[in-house]
Amino acid sequence: MESTAEQRVNTLETNLRTGCGRPGCACGLPISERFVLWALRQWQQDRALPAEGSVLHQGFKTAGVLEVLPDFAIAMDAFLFGTRRAMEIHRPDCASVSRDEATLVALCGLAQGDFDGPFLASLDIMMAPTASRVAAVRLKAFSIALASAGLRLAPPAGDAAGRLN
Repeated sequence: MESTAEQRVNTLETNLRTGCGRPGCACGLPISERFVLWALRQWQQDRALPAEGSVLHQGFKTAGVLEVLPDFAIAMDAFLFGTRRAMEIHRPDCASVSRDEATLVALCGLAQGDFDGPFLASLDIMMAPTASRVAAVRLKAFSIALASAGLRLAPPAGDAAGRLN
């Protein structure tokens, strides 16, 4: 029996999401979440607005979201200097996902899905008020640009924050 194109795509998506099966492994994340995780980790390595030709610059360019690289970098600076405690961000080659990384990916999903209440409340708990406002505006711009580029992070309606730790 031959499968339809839709069945093959659904099977491929299922296989991409299951990954290796190890708890907390990044290989089980959807590609959109992997991009955000990669960007967080790569920014952590550089900690500066990436120059043209840098790995982060090339990644954003390839994803079609180069115009929001400054928004992303400013949001990450706000997290670096404005969180109430140091964030645990792994090296780019690490397979496991920290709680902080999972939370930042989930925050991008909330921002993208217009779940502003939980999004802003979470930032207010994590950060100093001034840094929280800066991070909110910049993370929202970054997340919406990802959606426009086809990288959907937002949880389905009624399922807000379903992937949080």
